[in-house]
Amino acid sequence: MGKRFKISIFFVVFFAAMLAMGQIRDTIGLLLALIIHEAGHIAVAKVLGCKVEKLAIQPLGGYLSLDQLLEVQPATELRIALAGPVANLLTAAAAMALVPYSPQGYVSSFIRASLTLMSFNLLPALPLDGGRVLRGRLAGWTSYYRATKTVIVCGFGCGLFLVMLAICRFAQGQLNPSIFAAAGFLLYNAWVERKRLLIPLLRYVLARQNSLRNRRLMAADTLVAAPGAKVNEILKHIRPQKYYQISVLDETYGLAGTLTEHQLLRQILAGTGQSSLQEVVKGLGERKD
Repeated sequence: MGKRFKISIFFVVFFAAMLAMGQIRDTIGLLLALIIHEAGHIAVAKVLGCKVEKLAIQPLGGYLSLDQLLEVQPATELRIALAGPVANLLTAAAAMALVPYSPQGYVSSFIRASLTLMSFNLLPALPLDGGRVLRGRLAGWTSYYRATKTVIVCGFGCGLFLVMLAICRFAQGQLNPSIFAAAGFLLYNAWVERKRLLIPLLRYVLARQNSLRNRRLMAADTLVAAPGAKVNEILKHIRPQKYYQISVLDETYGLAGTLTEHQLLRQILAGTGQSSLQEVVKGLGERKD
C-alpha cells in the first residue's frame, strides 16, 4: 500500500502551517474536500475500466497513476479530470442544507474549501484538472505535443498571475501564504511538464506496438517529411489516436523511403532523435543490403 499511496512533503508542510496559524476549521474542511475530490476521480476511473496504480497527494489536489495512458486518450482523460471538481460542487451544494445546524461554522468552512478547491483545479494548467480538460479538447484537432505545449504556457501564465496577486495583497497589508504556495506549485509543475513533454507520447507509441500485434490490422495516416527534417520533429505532429507512416523525401523531393512510427521510436530510444530522417532511411537501407 505504501507504494500505491504517497503524501507529498508539501502537503504536510502546508497543513501544518494552517494548523500553526490556528485555522482548524479550514484545515478540516479542506482535508474533507480533498478526500471527496480524489474519491470522485477514482470512482469515475474505475467505472471507465481504469485501474488506479498509485495516488500521490498534494496540498491542493492529487495525481492518479493509472494502468492506461490517459494523456493520450482525450475523451477518457476529460471525464476523469472533471469528476473531481463535479464531486466538490455536488457535495458543497448538498452541504448548504446543513449550514443552519452548524453554529461553529464547520459546514461553511467545508463549503468554502470545496468551492475553492474546485475553482483552483479548473485553472487551465497541468497537472490540474482544468489543464487536462483543455488538453483533451485541444488534442481532438491538433497534435498531442502542441496541445500540451499550449496548456504549459497557460500554466506559466496562471502561476505568474497568482504571484502578482499575492504581491498586490501583500502591498495592501494582507499576507496570504496559500496564494504564494499555489503560484509556486503551478510554476514548478509547468517547468516539470515542459521537461517531460514527449514522454507520455513515447510510451503510447510503445504500447501501440503491442496493440498492433494483438489486433493484426490497424488504420494508418501518412506524414510527408521534407528534406532535412529530423526524427524529433515528427513527434510534434503525431496525434495519439492514429498510427503513422512517414514518407521521407530527398533533395529532389523524390521518395527516399518510408518509416513506421516504431522504427522512429527505436531511433529516439537509441538517442538519435536529432538525426535527419534521410540518414535514418539510408541507414536502414544499408542494413538490409
